[in-house]
Amino acid sequence: MRPDKAASPLIPFFGRHVNALVIAAIALILLSRDGRLDFYLARLAFDLPSGTFPLRDVPLLAVYGHAWLKNLTTLAWLLCMPIALASVWLRHLHGWRTALFKFILYAGMAAWAIQSLKAASPHACPWDLAEFGGSASWFPLLDNVSLSADGGHCWPGGHASAGFALVAGWFAARDTHPRIAAIMLWLGLAMGSLMGTIQMLRGAHFLTHNLWSLWIVWAVCLGMEMLWQLSTYALQAFRKRSQAASETPALPQWIPAPESHCDAGSVQSAQ
Repeated sequence: MRPDKAASPLIPFFGRHVNALVIAAIALILLSRDGRLDFYLARLAFDLPSGTFPLRDVPLLAVYGHAWLKNLTTLAWLLCMPIALASVWLRHLHGWRTALFKFILYAGMAAWAIQSLKAASPHACPWDLAEFGGSASWFPLLDNVSLSADGGHCWPGGHASAGFALVAGWFAARDTHPRIAAIMLWLGLAMGSLMGTIQMLRGAHFLTHNLWSLWIVWAVCLGMEMLWQLSTYALQAFRKRSQAASETPALPQWIPAPESHCDAGSVQSAQ
């Protein structure tokens, strides 16, 4: 199959996802800049008389819901590394080799993107805002505000992204193992939603922080899948051109076949 023919079914797939990401980005920008939904949900978890988020340090959320769940998802990603390396040599794992390496790469790039954005973000967590007993100021997303000393580094939601990163398994396995890919998709959405909700109850993040984490994870995985497919088709095309160049071309029909140099006399003498 020619690479361009093989790539054609992917064009609608990427087109649908890019369009969905654009629409979702517009909706998220509007929600983030408005802020009313974020503050409404944050106030539900905030205790006004005490001026605190009462669930912030509850062990069920702070230890098991925050530290343990994050370590669990990180461990799952790390365990895929030796399995992926083993798939290079173990025959019964060969069918999983591409999916494993793609999952490690996609999830790792998504986590790196989230952490890089958080490190450069001037947006504060709810528990650091003046409205909830802190000292930092809230401002709409995309406003030109410098990073303050008493806030920031809270957008997008890092904890939720650890769960949403499992969605990378859907991109990695959807072609070769569709059933496992579907499980990874729903598992990633469920884990990310759970981990994001825990942080909202603790006052650590707004709703839009977590939704942006899902958006960024999905965008990074889609971009990595595009690069993977393009590189695959480019490599296939290069191999076919190399193979065609190494083969001896057949003579066109209009070129006469070489004549024998033996004359009739030599043939008779040979007899």
